[in-house]
Amino acid sequence: MTMLQTRVQPWRALWLFPVVVLGVLSIVATGGGGDGDDGAIVPGDDLPLNILPNYNFFVTNLSSGELLTASVGELFTVSVDIDSLFPGNLDLNTDANNNVTFVSYRLRRTARVDLTVTGNQPSPLDGTFAVIVTEEIDAMFDQEPGSGAFEVITPTETVVVTILSNGIELVLNGGAPVVFNTLEELSDLIDDDTQETWLRRAALGAGALEFLVSQFFDVADVLDELEFVTLNSPVAEPCDMFQGTPPVGVLGQGEITVTWLGSGELSDGDDFDWSFNQCWSEDDDELLDGTITLQNYTETVDTNNNTLFEIGFGGLSGQPGGVLYDFTVSDTEENQGVYTISPDDVVVVSGGFALIIQQP
Repeated sequence: MTMLQTRVQPWRALWLFPVVVLGVLSIVATGGGGDGDDGAIVPGDDLPLNILPNYNFFVTNLSSGELLTASVGELFTVSVDIDSLFPGNLDLNTDANNNVTFVSYRLRRTARVDLTVTGNQPSPLDGTFAVIVTEEIDAMFDQEPGSGAFEVITPTETVVVTILSNGIELVLNGGAPVVFNTLEELSDLIDDDTQETWLRRAALGAGALEFLVSQFFDVADVLDELEFVTLNSPVAEPCDMFQGTPPVGVLGQGEITVTWLGSGELSDGDDFDWSFNQCWSEDDDELLDGTITLQNYTETVDTNNNTLFEIGFGGLSGQPGGVLYDFTVSDTEENQGVYTISPDDVVVVSGGFALIIQQP
């Protein structure tokens, strides 16, 4: 992939996140940021920042109340309501030159989302249910989580999903366990209407957790390009080229463009448009089209010790801004050099969330 591309994989519990938090930290480590009385770094200040080995991260609903929503093909629509703050932690390694390596992450116990599912046709999945982390979910970089648990709760069902060293165990209302080898195997049940509803609901809950966290990291990934964008706006890059006949009406090679909507120096309150024009990823066989708007950039440095305090888009206490989606992800299939897209493999994402990475 190119530097502006990202992996957007709705409702697939792969849990394999890229090293994207490096971008969040490198922009401030090289002197980018806003000025003002809130401790934000002053443009031109070349003092190297102190970067801690551990940071919190938080995701919350937009202050407008518009929920992150995905319409999955002709099957169903899912809205994600974040209960207060969705919290986690990041572990980092930093060398003498402020080069940062992402080591691991954790989703904290009590992290919760409420999902509302509405089928295009009446479906047993329809309704609202909670997904709650009950044991801290831990994962090393580029690996599936090694431990943790969450519950998927309806008025009549509690499904306990436990991440084991050798698989995933599901227990419905204290009954006999059902075991899967991987979270990806579990996620395959979502659109399989031959499976029991509680298994599909649990798979959707796992996919929702992955989707929310992966979107957080995908957006964090672009932060290391923002200072470059402010100097060269707009920045455009070609996407992968179809090695055959593209789907009907799709360009043979699309483009990604990031546009800075501010002026002067990168500073608090700035907005960016991250646009995908029929951008195909050969690695994922996915076609991305639409815009992710990044509103109300924020960056704060503790001037007492020149340590990065926080960075992100939007705020945690009802401040405006965040990450807003008007975006489509389509899986492509190839047969003898000809690519097609099934209507059931098109996901339309809208709404959004605010995100902050913050010193503990």
